[in-house]
Amino acid sequence: MLYAYGPDAGIYWSQLIKKFRDQDKTITGTYRYYSMKVKLTSGSTAAGSYCEDQRQAFAKDIKTGKVYKTTPSNDDFFLNTVKLTKDQGVWKVAEASWKKGDSSCVRG
Repeated sequence: MLYAYGPDAGIYWSQLIKKFRDQDKTITGTYRYYSMKVKLTSGSTAAGSYCEDQRQAFAKDIKTGKVYKTTPSNDDFFLNTVKLTKDQGVWKVAEASWKKGDSSCVRG
């Protein structure tokens, strides 16, 4: 299955990456994804959700290599929701949102 970000989602992510790079930051560590669900709403649209665990993901200074470690908390868990559209056989993320600290995603 092919997938890509649609125009609006692609613009959002490229702006976010640029902002991070302008601050001389990158990311390091591990992001974990689980509880993925997708429901077709028509032949060319779908709704999806998944959980994200960022407890082992951190900001890193590009110039110095310093890693900005944080204390793990429930705020490290996100419920991500996406709206997908299919165009010429390619599924694209048309909309994306998230909820920080969502109880359905929090793990011990």
